[in-house]
Amino acid sequence: MTAMEKTEVCALLARIDERVKAIQEDIREINLARRCAGHHVKIRTLERLVWGCLAGLAGLGTRMLLETLR
Repeated sequence: MTAMEKTEVCALLARIDERVKAIQEDIREINLARRCAGHHVKIRTLERLVWGCLAGLAGLGTRMLLETLR
């Protein structure tokens, strides 16, 4: 690869990088604009349910382990 080709490739990669960053920023703005308080509450409730179930399973697993060690 010649020096001229390397500079052309570097310039092309820089332009591609700028385009990707612009697209990411546009997506970020769209996602912020589309947020809904109702969805946030539903997601938070689902997260609490999942963590509660995991905590319950961990408790049951610990209890079973302790019972088998006795």
